[in-house]
Amino acid sequence: MTTPPTNTLDHIVHLSPPGSLKEISAKWKDLGFNVVQGGKHADGLTENALVAFEDGSYIELISFTNPITHYHPDSPSRRAREKHPWGKKEPGYIDFALLGNNGEPSIAATINKRAEEDESGVKYEDEVNGGRTRTDGEILKWLITAPSQSSAIGGGDIRGRLPFFCGDLTPRNLRVPHEKTDITHPNTAVGIAFVRILTSHDQFDGLRRQYGTILHASSTSSEEVEFSLKTPAVDSTAAPSLFLRPPQSESEKEWLKTRGAGLYEVGVKVQDSSRVAETSTPYGRIITLSP
Repeated sequence: MTTPPTNTLDHIVHLSPPGSLKEISAKWKDLGFNVVQGGKHADGLTENALVAFEDGSYIELISFTNPITHYHPDSPSRRAREKHPWGKKEPGYIDFALLGNNGEPSIAATINKRAEEDESGVKYEDEVNGGRTRTDGEILKWLITAPSQSSAIGGGDIRGRLPFFCGDLTPRNLRVPHEKTDITHPNTAVGIAFVRILTSHDQFDGLRRQYGTILHASSTSSEEVEFSLKTPAVDSTAAPSLFLRPPQSESEKEWLKTRGAGLYEVGVKVQDSSRVAETSTPYGRIITLSP
């Protein structure tokens, strides 16, 4: 059986406060992005909108539909909200997904076998079902392969520190906007240029090795490690990079202290060089740069 690729960027998750999806969508539109409404997820706890690109990747704007206090303390919905992997995350970039498959072969089994050989200590849990209903009523289904909490070097939340995988059971083009009108942006954005992960100095080397296992790629030890990714609609020569490094400024140190290791900023390619800038979403850093 062919080994599945595990280095294709699928999407980036950006969280905003409960019930604020409409407002955050407007903020992204103000930054020059076209925003397509998504729908509610299968658990009914979250809803999303999508910023999709020509390269096949997208940024998911997500928010919980209600604050946790909305649910009765003893209700199943309250317990589900409390156990949600993003339930305690602060607004901003909270996670990102690599493209998975339909479970045959298992992404988790593939990575876990590599990890045994690499002795990197990373582990992924078995695939679980997920899905959402679009605003037009279309039901989408997928498989999620998430990192195990046992992979967390030095403790802390593993979600967002390592990527999860999203593999489609229904056609991907139902999940990801792809029409020309959906992926054309006023700021001329065409795709993801990079994602940058911050981690502490003492966890840096261990996390570098874990990413090597996950992405099935080698890297050299340096102050900032770069891994080349692929995206669903382009070959690797036009693909984004994943950067991993410790903080380099006081603001980055404070960010890491507050949030823990994870996705710090995202770079987006724009065709119009006059649109090159560093800005905020306002909950996360976003860099627009020429391809």
